[in-house]
Amino acid sequence: MVAKTTASAIQKENFKTKFAEIIKNNKNLKDQYSIQFFETAQKSNYAFTGRDGKSLNILSSLTLEETEKYKVLKSSWQN
Repeated sequence: MVAKTTASAIQKENFKTKFAEIIKNNKNLKDQYSIQFFETAQKSNYAFTGRDGKSLNILSSLTLEETEKYKVLKSSWQN
């Protein structure tokens, strides 16, 4: 049985802050998204939503450098 890993409120806020730092110079994303956190059977997860309320694929808007930083954040935000 896999133990459930739920992110704390601090981890969620840190994720938001670090993601905002990654995209601070990205005109396509800056101030154009929101992050919703939710719980699955095994862990906490998140989704990006655009200002229009629709799901947002952020990877297509990230530069190569931003993508690398996001990958690190994505793999370590609950640690």
